[in-house]
Amino acid sequence: MLVQSSTLKHNSILHLISKLCLRLITKRMWHIDQPNASLRAGNLQCDINLESPQVGLQNTTAYQQRLSHNQFVQMKMGLEKELVAEAYHRGDDLITLYSSHSQRQATPQLYWRMLEHREATGIETIISLQTDLLDSRCPIRTSTKLVNTLAARALTEEGQWEPADSVLNAKAILVQLSSSISYLEIVHPTDLMNTLVQDYSETSITWEHTVLDLQLEKGVIRRARLQSWWLHNDSGLELTKELIDRFSQSTPPLTT
Repeated sequence: MLVQSSTLKHNSILHLISKLCLRLITKRMWHIDQPNASLRAGNLQCDINLESPQVGLQNTTAYQQRLSHNQFVQMKMGLEKELVAEAYHRGDDLITLYSSHSQRQATPQLYWRMLEHREATGIETIISLQTDLLDSRCPIRTSTKLVNTLAARALTEEGQWEPADSVLNAKAILVQLSSSISYLEIVHPTDLMNTLVQDYSETSITWEHTVLDLQLEKGVIRRARLQSWWLHNDSGLELTKELIDRFSQSTPPLTT
């Protein structure tokens, strides 16, 4: 009787462990097949070439709408091709550590973090820089290029939405991609150094953020954060405002 009871208990534990493992596998959103990584979440799918982060998020689909003709968050880190030292996923994060290079004075790490809030899905990009030099500089810029747009607005320092090409150093940029999908890009206010709208027309827009252009010292890690959101049916901008406020008031996350 005791042996039978012990066996049943053992089988129950194994069954529970199996269910937990299956749940973890099912919930895994990031998949790595170097040099590529892909996100497969419920309302957002995209691909990233880890060796070429300057091409940005590729093959993006949000709320079942394909947006693959757009280039979101192209990371300009000073090299045409990166050497990946390590890449792995942990929870909602895709983490990539890059090798040092003689043509760059600092070594970057990138974190792509899956986000969801109400009727919005997104990715937070966290850029981390450190150097072995006593004194160095390594500017990091991001660029987003969108086509077939319906409208584009930028948030001024006074909190007003204006046509995107008329605002210098915008706090956020909001672009209507279709009748139901809009795209919001925000750099954390403590990290943003400069925003430049490089190209703007009735149906396209390109902008560039400078997020890290500071003196670096050995032993000091510099970080910057940027959020990309795809919003579903937010014509009243209520959700847009909420996302901007939440991010602006947030504290830096742990990235180690």
